[in-house]
Amino acid sequence: MDGEMSLAELTKAIEKICTVSGADIRAVLYSLVDVAVDNLANGTIVRLGDLGSIRVSLNSEGKTTAQEVTASAIKNTSAIFTPGTRIKEMLANAKFQKV
Repeated sequence: MDGEMSLAELTKAIEKICTVSGADIRAVLYSLVDVAVDNLANGTIVRLGDLGSIRVSLNSEGKTTAQEVTASAIKNTSAIFTPGTRIKEMLANAKFQKV
């Protein structure tokens, strides 16, 4: 597993450590994306337990009064991932070496 992991590789790895079939795992992962996107679009933070959470962030032009604020003031949107405890621990304990 160098550099990245595809959905197919992720599915196979999960299939090896549980009793759920690959087809069911893929269905759940695709459904997770659909449900997460729908909820993010509604402004809901999506919490994924130990994995972390995802939320939408907006950047806009500053306005002096609330009446001046409109949707056209929004200049950029992004999805922000905040890692969960296990990922934070992994990052804190990571060791690096030149290869």
